[in-house]
Amino acid sequence: MANEITKLLDAITPEQYTKYTNTMSEKHSAFIQSGILAPAPILDQMIIAGGKLVTMPEWKQTDLSDQVLEEDTALETGKTTSAAQIAPVLYRGTGASYTDLVAIIAGSNPVTQILNDFSDYTLQSDQAIMQAIIKALFDEGGALSLTHVSDQSAAKANVISPEMVIDAKSILGTSRAKLTVIAMHSKVKAELEKQNVQTKHFIPASESKAGFDTYLGMRVVEDDTLKPTADGVYETYLYATGAFGRSTATPGDMITYEPDRDKAKGNNMLYVRRARVIHPFGLKFTSNKVSKVTPTNADLALANNWEKVREDKKIGLICLRHKISADVEEAETPNP
Repeated sequence: MANEITKLLDAITPEQYTKYTNTMSEKHSAFIQSGILAPAPILDQMIIAGGKLVTMPEWKQTDLSDQVLEEDTALETGKTTSAAQIAPVLYRGTGASYTDLVAIIAGSNPVTQILNDFSDYTLQSDQAIMQAIIKALFDEGGALSLTHVSDQSAAKANVISPEMVIDAKSILGTSRAKLTVIAMHSKVKAELEKQNVQTKHFIPASESKAGFDTYLGMRVVEDDTLKPTADGVYETYLYATGAFGRSTATPGDMITYEPDRDKAKGNNMLYVRRARVIHPFGLKFTSNKVSKVTPTNADLALANNWEKVREDKKIGLICLRHKISADVEEAETPNP
């Protein structure tokens, strides 16, 4: 049994492993399926080339003014300036092991379980990276903290409502229609479902022609990592499709999938490595503070590591801070 398992692990190539994990991520990640995390093929070759950062140059809108034509008067020219989005390449890895004896006693093949666990690890890792970046952008001093936040948590009417969500969308003005996804904690979703008895703004997947839950026309992503603060304040996020770019590629010298074996101990090890970019479009990573060779999630969560490079309306991320009725009612109930 143990020898057969080792042969199976050895038979898997790095290319097959990468394809498998990418396919599983696309199939099971709500953030990928909803379009928040979008493929960014432009980054693939940059990752393959190696290095710590990838740079995406772009042109800012030319400053043009309408001028009255007059004789002997030269037209003034508006300047065209460039900008660059900069994203860190995240080199990450992990490993797993099992012993021959455990496999023999169990009488089953652990290979499928190991590969599924690695797939789950990929999903959880991607989501943790994304949440770290979101934290940095919207925390105090963050690049979007003054321009893309609707904080209603201290308002008299601080329970999430359709009007509150509509007001949050209006932060982007005429570009608000690009906000197509709303991510929320399961308790926030429950709040909206209870309100739906009267409002009918929440449409469950069973009644939606789109095949998924929607709220005010936006696809709902349920995410329990969006935990409330100690004061019961929730953060619900509105995203444009493709708000984040995601790319996984393999630099020439990186081995993404590598089995090993300690024959004396009958111990089988499996190591996986990834090079990827997860980047919020419209911003750049400044590398002001990086604690290791490439950024950790803690580094990604630092507000001073990010800056805007696009105008506000072109950044499809909004944070809505609010409460839910259960917490408000509990706080207002006097102690006996």
